[in-house]
Amino acid sequence: MSHSDSENVDALRLIDQSVEPVKQITGFAKHHRIPTTHNAGDQRFVADLTFQEIDNDLQATFRSLRQAYGLKRKEIQVHGPADGMGVITTPFFNYEFHANQAEDDPGSVIWQRLITAIIEPARVFAGPFEEVFGQRFNEMEIAVNDALDLESIVDHIEDCEPTNLRIDYDKDLTWCEIQTTESGVTIVVKPDSLHIVSRNEISPKNLLDAFLKVQQDFITTMNLSGIPFLAQ
Repeated sequence: MSHSDSENVDALRLIDQSVEPVKQITGFAKHHRIPTTHNAGDQRFVADLTFQEIDNDLQATFRSLRQAYGLKRKEIQVHGPADGMGVITTPFFNYEFHANQAEDDPGSVIWQRLITAIIEPARVFAGPFEEVFGQRFNEMEIAVNDALDLESIVDHIEDCEPTNLRIDYDKDLTWCEIQTTESGVTIVVKPDSLHIVSRNEISPKNLLDAFLKVQQDFITTMNLSGIPFLAQ
């Protein structure tokens, strides 16, 4: 991997997120109190409560990654659980698992799994990735260094009047949302980022392909050269 590649490994990450009531988490006992506030003590309670589930997930994922990718002990490391999170590092990408108390609903926990620091994309968008994670990750975030021209993107799509896309945006054009009717993928474009999400279960490769098709046809003003494995 070249130096330029290593500077951009955090430009893309995969996300799986769900919300669960605190009272349904394994380990929640009758004497426990469901949090009604969001303070340091409540967050420590959530971190302690979710420790075992995070540890079990790390153990199972560690085993699956090691076997699927043929990793040696020196090539895979587990950090945590600690403070409501755990991380597994591999030579190809990192796997993160977070449990956070929901700020707007203190009685719920947000579970978030992430694939970050993607160094070898072929190990994510092909190969045994689905063997380990299935089609769990249906969201993708891409950070963009050069500000995106939302006016040009919106005008181009509206001028093309595509039948397979729907577009929405706010009055100040701080974001626009592109929905694909064929693949069920939604792309939220902001000046410094893109958020791609599928309403259906989908592999990372198909999620990426759906985005690249829209990008190639309608977001030609976006320069992806800074992210080598996205550049076409």
